[in-house]
Amino acid sequence: MPPTKKQLGKKILPPDEPAPSFEGFDDATFKFLHGLKRHNKKEWFEAHRDEYDFSLRNPMKALVLAMAAVFDDLDMPVEASLKRSLFRINRDIRFSKDKSPYKTHIGVSFPIVGTAKEEWCGFYMGFEPQGAKGINVFIGGGVYQPMPPQLKRIRERISGDYKKFSKLITDKSFVKEFPKGIEGGASLKRMPKGYDESNPAAHYLKMKQFLFGADLTEKDLRNEDLPQLLGRKFKAALPVAMFLGGK
Repeated sequence: MPPTKKQLGKKILPPDEPAPSFEGFDDATFKFLHGLKRHNKKEWFEAHRDEYDFSLRNPMKALVLAMAAVFDDLDMPVEASLKRSLFRINRDIRFSKDKSPYKTHIGVSFPIVGTAKEEWCGFYMGFEPQGAKGINVFIGGGVYQPMPPQLKRIRERISGDYKKFSKLITDKSFVKEFPKGIEGGASLKRMPKGYDESNPAAHYLKMKQFLFGADLTEKDLRNEDLPQLLGRKFKAALPVAMFLGGK
């Protein structure tokens, strides 16, 4: 069922506008992305703006609104809103050697309620064209590239209650959905100041970010039940995200 106006909130839709339903992404969505990948120019995009609006932007909006209802049904303190969840398709090319004006990696994020923009923690889904006709789909969450104050707080929390953290990341539900566990990309070679190498949480204390992820398929994107699938997977990781993102 599509989300009700009450679930969506007055700030998302005008009171006289019906709530859209998510029906899945389709061939037109993926055709547009592959076309944009081949012709990443303003002239091409403007000539195909209607395709972008109808085959990509509108379904993304519908997905966000559907996720608002899913999070409400699952009693999850996670925000899904058109303001915070959607990304602009325009790239920031001011300091980049790549001057392609548009993103071909399309993402949507769902922050933990109450987290500030500069201390984001929550969940994410993204997809992009792969090869000649394929689509790569990724979901995940956690904390990406935290600023020093947030990073310090996370390390203190992990070290101070490592027993709880270890229990959360080895929980069967979490491991089933995110079998690679917590990953941090490039890590420190030495322990951060104030921590000893003998600390049982040493592996995680050296991390610069704290992420978990898994792959989905193009078939999942096409399914109208995608919001429920995302909700189930994110629910399994909610205790981990709350531990990392809590104050």
